[in-house]
Amino acid sequence: MTTTVVTPPTTPDVTVPVPRRSPVRLTFTRVLRSEWIKAVTLRSTWISLASIAVLIAAFGLIAALTASGATDGSGPDFGGPGRDPVTTVLTGTHPALLLVGVAGALVGAREYASGLIRSTLAAVPARLPVLAAKTLVFSTLTGVVVLGSTLVAFFAGMAVLGDAGATTVTWSDEGVARAVLGTVAYLTGLGITGVALGVLLRSIGGSIAALIGGVVFLPTLATMVLPESWDGILKYLPSNAATSFTTVAPDASGAVLDTTTGAVVFTAWVLAAIVGAAVSLRSRDA
Repeated sequence: MTTTVVTPPTTPDVTVPVPRRSPVRLTFTRVLRSEWIKAVTLRSTWISLASIAVLIAAFGLIAALTASGATDGSGPDFGGPGRDPVTTVLTGTHPALLLVGVAGALVGAREYASGLIRSTLAAVPARLPVLAAKTLVFSTLTGVVVLGSTLVAFFAGMAVLGDAGATTVTWSDEGVARAVLGTVAYLTGLGITGVALGVLLRSIGGSIAALIGGVVFLPTLATMVLPESWDGILKYLPSNAATSFTTVAPDASGAVLDTTTGAVVFTAWVLAAIVGAAVSLRSRDA
């Protein structure tokens, strides 16, 4: 009897390919570039920036023309003798402040309203670089526009006042440069606060209401209705603290903080908003 040995077929060696890492690494520069593209490709960004520039420059020139009597024949220093010319030519920064705050809130909350934030955070799991990039892009775009239009309003406005024989100041006069640049810092800082509130509250309407109502109008309203005994506390509110570095000659009565303290307090408020937004972004689901 013959015995046949059956040899099982040899299984060929199969090489399992090892997945390669993507050559593209996630860096803050790439996150920053992404946020920059988002900002500059939106029509609303340019409309907001143009509106801010027009408000600051145009209203400043109109106020200077009115103060010089060029528009109504009232004569130089319309509005009363000794009127602060810096306050006159920077009149447009007051309505522009509202636009800057709204623009910041839109940057922070817009992606939550559209749902795009899920894709953004899926691409950047660390999350905090997204907040940092949004803040940096917004502050760069807005800061440049606010600075340029404020300088135009100041120098053009002073030229109009000077031609009419009204009171003027120069850049080198005491407190003038600080007040002008302080106003730029105030508007930019308020816009950054808007970005932080947009991320924190995740609502366009809610963040705008909190910024305009709580940060801009509440301190002024509280100062008007509360007794003088509250002044020691109220001067630490954001807009009241900013008064110390946005005016040429701050009130020396003690109702307003000194320039350095006011700048530190206002910066602390902005940083507090950013920290709150960072904690919310890290701890809550998109």
